[in-house]
Amino acid sequence: MIFYDYKCNLTPKQCIDRLHLAFGDEAPSNRTVYNWFAEFQRGRTFLSDEFHEGRPSTVWLIWSKEKYEAVFHSFNDNILGKSFQNKLCQHVPIDVVYTWVNGSDPMFLESLQKHVSIVDLSAVTSRFSDKDELRYSLRSLEMYAPWVRHVYIVTNGQIPSWLDMDNPRITLVTHEDIFLNKSDLPTFSSPAIESHIHRIPGVSDKFLYFNDDVMLGAEIWPEDFITQAGGQKIYLAWWVPDCSEICPWAWVGDGSCDYACNTTLCEFDGGDCQTTDVPIDSEVMEEEDDYPYKYLQDSRENSNELKLLNILRKKNDYKLTRDFKPVYSKFLHTNTLNKTAYHIKRLKHYRNIMNVAQSNNSIKFDKFAYPNQWKRNARGLDTYAESLLYVNKIYNAAYGLERRRVPAHMPHLIDKWIVNNMQEKFESEFKKTSSHKVRDSEDMQFAFSYFYFLYSEQRKVSVGEIFDMFDTDKSRTWSDREIRTLLSRLYPLPLDYNLVMEFESEIINCSHRMNLSKIIEIPPGERYLDSTLPVVSKELILNCETIFRKMQSKFGKSSRYPHEIIKTGKNEIFEMLTSNVSLTVQLLDEIRRDPKKFICLNDDMDPIRHSENEIVRALLNDFYRSLYPLRSTFELPSQYRNRFSHLHKLLEWRTSRAKARNLLLCLLALLLMLTFYHVLYHHMRRLCRTRELSTFLV
Repeated sequence: MIFYDYKCNLTPKQCIDRLHLAFGDEAPSNRTVYNWFAEFQRGRTFLSDEFHEGRPSTVWLIWSKEKYEAVFHSFNDNILGKSFQNKLCQHVPIDVVYTWVNGSDPMFLESLQKHVSIVDLSAVTSRFSDKDELRYSLRSLEMYAPWVRHVYIVTNGQIPSWLDMDNPRITLVTHEDIFLNKSDLPTFSSPAIESHIHRIPGVSDKFLYFNDDVMLGAEIWPEDFITQAGGQKIYLAWWVPDCSEICPWAWVGDGSCDYACNTTLCEFDGGDCQTTDVPIDSEVMEEEDDYPYKYLQDSRENSNELKLLNILRKKNDYKLTRDFKPVYSKFLHTNTLNKTAYHIKRLKHYRNIMNVAQSNNSIKFDKFAYPNQWKRNARGLDTYAESLLYVNKIYNAAYGLERRRVPAHMPHLIDKWIVNNMQEKFESEFKKTSSHKVRDSEDMQFAFSYFYFLYSEQRKVSVGEIFDMFDTDKSRTWSDREIRTLLSRLYPLPLDYNLVMEFESEIINCSHRMNLSKIIEIPPGERYLDSTLPVVSKELILNCETIFRKMQSKFGKSSRYPHEIIKTGKNEIFEMLTSNVSLTVQLLDEIRRDPKKFICLNDDMDPIRHSENEIVRALLNDFYRSLYPLRSTFELPSQYRNRFSHLHKLLEWRTSRAKARNLLLCLLALLLMLTFYHVLYHHMRRLCRTRELSTFLV
């Protein structure tokens, strides 16, 4: 006798049809299936101790359970069709969304030249070059995340030559399918496209967003992105670029006036200079060495540079900066010369923004570690970095001044309803982003905007909720122990006796001024023997203004979306591919030796060095083939290629094929009708003649 613990989530008729399709003659009878559904509707577990045709129930139930999982179970709703129930904590349908473009496509390049005025077209095409990353990213997805339900590829209508368009687990989505304002098209801006990916028809409420150059190097599970207890995991890497070369964000809003930061770019030092009478040097925060926008390091570290820095920060007249060329931003290790108690603190990783002017008075900037370098401003930041500063400024105004980090280059779990809320709040900014033809310095950078919206949004917590939070025994009153817990969270530790007595006095005074409408039965043990407190009910707290305000100021707001911050570095690899062949070989070998869960190799190759770039691309392709050698179910066999490279041509061909098929079917139907008419006509005439002849003979 074995318990049957599977529930069929279909109608009885559908269940019967699929059982016969899966098991043939060995399928249970229709009456048995209807009995199962009747038991399920009563909320009971089906128990079977017999089976038709005299077969033992144990053989049927053990063998059929595996079959049922393959046919019905929701844990099988994934790209491999295999059950992952023993590995997934819970089944939440999660899709994957890719954005992809083939920059070498002639139609794409023609459209790019037509709609975008670009000085250096070769630099732009390298931004969109296709190195077959999508093929290998899909292979890595099938190897290490086969539990995902469906894959959507967002393109401008291009079709990868190797993609199996008949695979039911993959869907090609065009920009026309998701853009609300069709006048924004065509677009070549990834932030514009990303701002609409949550509108993909049929996409899951939570989906993983992949760039095509992001690979998986080890098994991943939904718990890598979200947990029931902690909520959404936010992986943050390096700091947002500083607001200017002579003012790091650590100085802004630190309570000290820094004249170098008292500019519009640095938001007037976060208001520090409006409240401070005398400028005070800010104490520099200790920084981690994970900042990607580094200028070239200079080995000269002397006290003269620090003196120049102090002069700059204390001068109101910024014309003096013409005598000092801000060349490179870097961190310096230094100790203060004055050994007094105030200056004994070591200033580690001090950001130096000055170098001694070069003999030729020229300014030199290093290449930034991001590939979108074809659009630069005078400061030297690329468009991506400028868009980060743009969003950071908007969020400073909306949520308050704060130092923010950039989300890691990895797959991002996106909730489409949170994206909707974000775009409703910043509607005009996202409309502007959607209208951009290429990346712009005023883009709402998608991942940065999304995660800091999720991080910063708060909801108001009522005093009643706060009361229930500390009423741990659910007695509807606060015991002395619960009040002690409240005080430990309201005031700094160790608790001052006067603060405790003041709090208790306020409660006693409020109780004397009030006539409580409800008399609550106090459970035993609520009060200490020497306690003088009255019954502390929710009604008392709601009507005690002084207590009310203290609780509201401390606990009146909480995160609207549960989340936890994860610092990157353990599970991610983000590297820039340059045209240096030897460095590329070393980099790829290091990744081979210790692959992480998330691997992102970005293109920063010099478009002028064609021969070296070809070698690097060959090395990269060999690297991908070594990690992901097996063809995925999303690929056509190696000897086949797609006939059409654009979706509209494929759709036109399918439309013409459907018309031809329908015409052929109509002709066949007409031919059958004529044949039947001819046969029936002569047969009816023969019958009529026979009847007339019989009557005549009579």
